[in-house]
Amino acid sequence: MYVLGALSSEERDAYERHLAGCAECQAEVAEFGDLPELLGKLDPGVASWAGPSAVPPSSPASSSSSPDLSWAGPSVASSSSPSSSSLPDASWAGPSAVPAPADASGVDPLLPRVLDRARRSRRTERRRRRWQTAGTALVAACLGVLAVLGVRSAGFGQPDFVAMQEVAATVPVTASLALEGLDDGTLVRMRCAYKPAGGYGKWTYKLYVVPKSGEPEELDSWTAGAGDEYELKAHSQFRRDNIQKIEIRGADGTALLALDA
Repeated sequence: MYVLGALSSEERDAYERHLAGCAECQAEVAEFGDLPELLGKLDPGVASWAGPSAVPPSSPASSSSSPDLSWAGPSVASSSSPSSSSLPDASWAGPSAVPAPADASGVDPLLPRVLDRARRSRRTERRRRRWQTAGTALVAACLGVLAVLGVRSAGFGQPDFVAMQEVAATVPVTASLALEGLDDGTLVRMRCAYKPAGGYGKWTYKLYVVPKSGEPEELDSWTAGAGDEYELKAHSQFRRDNIQKIEIRGADGTALLALDA
């Protein structure tokens, strides 16, 4: 009723104070802001349908000599009736052109129904958008999962790491490897961690590739101590099908961990 100017000055002031802090009401005022202009363009005779006219056409004699007709459809007078000359010509009056009465506030009763229908339409649209947004997010999530599964099944992405086995009595380190065959050799990825206790101190380690034929290849060397973690990625000249095993050795060349390829 605010946008129609049907509130009293006190009601309007109270609503405007509420409106200043209510985003939903601000949106509804913006939604219905042009409603008064649209309603002003309506033809009152069309907007207020009263059905077939119940009032016979006026005639000079109707107030004194005509009975009160409740049906103004086809003529009820007969040419043989003695009183037919005193009855008015009861013809079809068409749709009533009398506008619907206003309520105590001066507002056409049609307006609250129009506003209520507009609010229901607005709520339905908001629900539809929420469901559409949720559905879009769900489809995107499913597509993301399918894309990851597709990449993994095609052999791309992060390879699987395999734990190396201890081959010495005293081994202060644990490690896992992932091998990826390349056209010009093999890509070796390593993750290792060092036991937090045992008094091992700092150790120097070396990563070797032992081929099925040829001399072992040293890929990298590093120093680490208790509690450390280390990762590396190195390229071996040997092709994947020519690697017998990969070893982590100590500074003196003793094999500590090994992984059969």
